[in-house]
Amino acid sequence: MRFHPLGSIAFLLLATSIAPADPGAGWDPFSEIPGADQVQRASTAGRSLIRPPRPRSVRWDLDRGLAFVRSGSEWLVVDLEQCVRLTGDDLPSPPRVEASGEEPRTRRRGRRAAAPARGRQATTSYSPDGNWTARHEDFNVVLEGPDGTQRQVTTDGDARERYGTASWVYGEELGQQTAMWFSPDSRQLAFYAFDVTEVPDYFLLDGLTSLRTEVMDEAYPKPGDPNPIAGLRIHDLDSGETITVDVGEEPDQYVFDVDYTPDSRYLTFLRMNRLQNRLELVLGDPATGRSRTLIEETQPTWVAHDPELRWLEDGRRFLWSSERSGFRTYELWDVDAGRLAVLGPGSFPSGSVLSLEEDPGLPGGGRLLFTGRSERAPLNQQLYAVNLDGSGFRQLTGDDLTHSGFQVAPDGSAVVAIGEAWDQAPRLLAYCGGAADPVVLRETDLEPLASSGFRPSELFSFTTEDGSATCFGRIHYPSGFDPSRRWPVLVDVYGGPESSAVRNRFSMSSPMTEFGFVVVQIDNRGTEGRGKAFEGATYLKLGLVDLDDQAHGVRTLLERHEFLDGERVGITGHSYGGYLSALALLRHPDLFTVAVAGAPVTDWRNYDTIYTERYMRTPDANRENYDASSCVELAGNLEGELLLLHGMVDDNVHPSNSWQLVNRLQGLDRPFEMLFFPNSAHGIWSPASRSAKWSFLVERLVPEGSGT
Repeated sequence: MRFHPLGSIAFLLLATSIAPADPGAGWDPFSEIPGADQVQRASTAGRSLIRPPRPRSVRWDLDRGLAFVRSGSEWLVVDLEQCVRLTGDDLPSPPRVEASGEEPRTRRRGRRAAAPARGRQATTSYSPDGNWTARHEDFNVVLEGPDGTQRQVTTDGDARERYGTASWVYGEELGQQTAMWFSPDSRQLAFYAFDVTEVPDYFLLDGLTSLRTEVMDEAYPKPGDPNPIAGLRIHDLDSGETITVDVGEEPDQYVFDVDYTPDSRYLTFLRMNRLQNRLELVLGDPATGRSRTLIEETQPTWVAHDPELRWLEDGRRFLWSSERSGFRTYELWDVDAGRLAVLGPGSFPSGSVLSLEEDPGLPGGGRLLFTGRSERAPLNQQLYAVNLDGSGFRQLTGDDLTHSGFQVAPDGSAVVAIGEAWDQAPRLLAYCGGAADPVVLRETDLEPLASSGFRPSELFSFTTEDGSATCFGRIHYPSGFDPSRRWPVLVDVYGGPESSAVRNRFSMSSPMTEFGFVVVQIDNRGTEGRGKAFEGATYLKLGLVDLDDQAHGVRTLLERHEFLDGERVGITGHSYGGYLSALALLRHPDLFTVAVAGAPVTDWRNYDTIYTERYMRTPDANRENYDASSCVELAGNLEGELLLLHGMVDDNVHPSNSWQLVNRLQGLDRPFEMLFFPNSAHGIWSPASRSAKWSFLVERLVPEGSGT
């Protein structure tokens, strides 16, 4: 489930149970909402009030133990042995960067296919040598040779059994944007053979504002439905022969992330069972189609479907990210020898690779520099180094801050970075060897922020209601904040798996506070970056554990701060956030009084197989929690004020989600409001969407004349 904005035209549909005289039946243009001018001023000012000091360049002189950091127009000099900044009139000059005198090496790049639309696969692929073009045409694969001749690779494809493409659900939920792959030596073409024969179609009407409509249909499997069946073929460009790859005996599985090894020796792909608790990296023999599993990982909940795979220069070894320890950890593998080393302790979530250096003089033949969270401070991003044999693991930055903008010495002995926290403005720092404290090179000028009247947001934490975990959140204040007043609370939520909104960063409060709210964001259990136990707490319980954490976090803030008005608590979000917003009124009506829900999933039976079953399994296997987390089933609990926003051609979260809830609420004679957009898909960019949303929230949460 991803948010992808598209243009739209809006029209208003009012629930039958809303009286026409209700003032909420319309909206004010955004610019006319009380406080909008201050919101705009805060939005504009926020881009310039906090300017972190950044290194323009760093030069290392390790022979003298010095680092020269250019920030702005000034060179800052660090003594790496003493771990101090040198000052005075006789500072050493930075080393000159001499031209190598070598001819620059050029790398021939083949043509690249245009990026496909959301959920789709590219229809064209180009061979690395530039001689061949593969096209998906009329559900078949066609090759065009260097002389322009056409070769029909397949001929029996149709809308249900297709070649050289996949399906929307593979693109949306597995990130599969390609369906044809040339080998690096340009001698073979691998491609999908995709069977959607048993997959039920979903139909939408396009052209709702045109003279006549058109039917849009998509093979869209919903939880428990038959899935697409994915196969692979390999076509040899020299012989013209096509073979079938052994993808396994189980047809009800996922085959994706297809590629070749750099030496064209193997076709690689990921294979995942339908329950998504087992993932395999499979190697296929391009000559015979036979395959073998190299890596297999299992989890008690779900496996990460997007592990990182990065090849070393020898084309035989590769970096792989695993969660077998309970945290995302890098490993070094060999296609023939198997796993060579675990690169790190596996006791915190790794983030991303900063550099993978190959050096025969280092243990294991190189060094990995990567970011990751801190065991002691789980929101802080740190930099780590480890040799490729797993030895020499070191944390290069300090626990107390979160870091970015890394510049590392060639031998890994020192690092320049930007360090900050929610209550500490960004500073340019240098970490030297084993020194406990970094050298502060430059600080952020906070005078523009202080004189503006705008406020930074604050980090807070709370223990979940069952005491099993700590969650973090941010609280945002308006510029005119007065703690002696009572302020309405607006929760800005997404909250779904594979998402995170809270960082330990020094940042401005949300401009939307200028309407007169205190805005709150919370990373509930189920969000990423905290390890499998934290993420897996919502397994089989979407909309239950995650929403309960949101509610408990708000209640905790209400207990801590008398300036928060517990009688005026609203919530808003889009997609998964829209789902939690609508559900909040139904599961916690004693707390949430107002909600704006954009494109919500109102019952998990309505969403696709891959996403939903990953976290909820099928309705037959988890019926109790499908019902307990359904807005439709709980519609009778509605007491607060609800505004639904949805696009009528949303091919991701289908508009039937909102229609089902609308139908149930109307049948119960429960007042609510809705605004549907005839030409919008999942993202709604109509100005009416923003205007209606904020008009609704301001009118119901902010008493007249009490804004900033």
